Amino acid sequence: MAERIIDGTQFNTDQIIFCAPKATPQGSKSINLISKTTKTSLTLSTPLMLTWGASDYKAEGEEKGNGKFEMSLQFPSDEYKTEDTDAFLRNLQALENKIKENALIYSKEWFGKVHKSSEVVDALWTPMLKYVKDKATGEYDYTKKPTLRLKLPQWEGVWKSEIYDEDGNKLFPSTENSFTPPEYLKKGTNVMCLIQFGGIWFVNGKFSANWKLIQAVVQKPRAVLQGQCFIKMKSQDKDKLKSQVVMEEDVEGEIQGTIVDDSDAEDEHEEDVVIAKVVEEVKAVPVVAQQDTSVAKKKVVKKKEASLGA
Repeated sequence: MAERIIDGTQFNTDQIIFCAPKATPQGSKSINLISKTTKTSLTLSTPLMLTWGASDYKAEGEEKGNGKFEMSLQFPSDEYKTEDTDAFLRNLQALENKIKENALIYSKEWFGKVHKSSEVVDALWTPMLKYVKDKATGEYDYTKKPTLRLKLPQWEGVWKSEIYDEDGNKLFPSTENSFTPPEYLKKGTNVMCLIQFGGIWFVNGKFSANWKLIQAVVQKPRAVLQGQCFIKMKSQDKDKLKSQVVMEEDVEGEIQGTIVDDSDAEDEHEEDVVIAKVVEEVKAVPVVAQQDTSVAKKKVVKKKEASLGA
């Protein structure tokens, strides 16, 4: 396998072969790229890059995605770029230009018609490197670094990408857990990838290219304190637990009664606190006004009683 891999930072577009267009079962066409060096499908290793995570497409209003997962590799800004990320970006840009050049040269074979203008080819090409659009103009903003989108292949429900940690230990596939590749490829994590060119595809007169994720190296997941016991017991503690005598029911009842009494005491304490607060609030109201009102009411009652007695 190692002899089939080309370092993406040292990739040379002069070392690739464009295969003849091949019809697909869907009625379209595809073109594969072969490395002259490895004599196999073009497979590149990437430098360490940030990913926005793996996800599938979810239509508006839908709770469930379409199950076709992709992930994007983000080329770093000037502040965080490295020689390797710059070299990898230049080589992918050169590959895009090479594809469009051949599309113009072999337009009859590729599109079924002759195209003589590079502008026409540009209009038909869906970029492999994705740039954000300027919100004001709607044009691509080439001052910002692009992303490279990768497909996570599945075949009959089986994931075909492998995931490893930084020490080369296989995380997926694994019999120790049921995690899937998207669960390891979280948003904001750094990854190194092995990617394979998925072909040039023609649909409705337009064409594009895609890449597949073959392998990825991610940071070793942190231990999760669930599903596994991390408590290390001494042998004497273990023996004590095993030989412990079960309490009688009456003893258990006494313990429960004590718990109930304690709870009642806590409730009484809470009630005392509430009463204290109410008293403080009453003190805030002028006392004199309350006394005047009560006296006036008593005098009125006495007069009414006197008239009734007469």
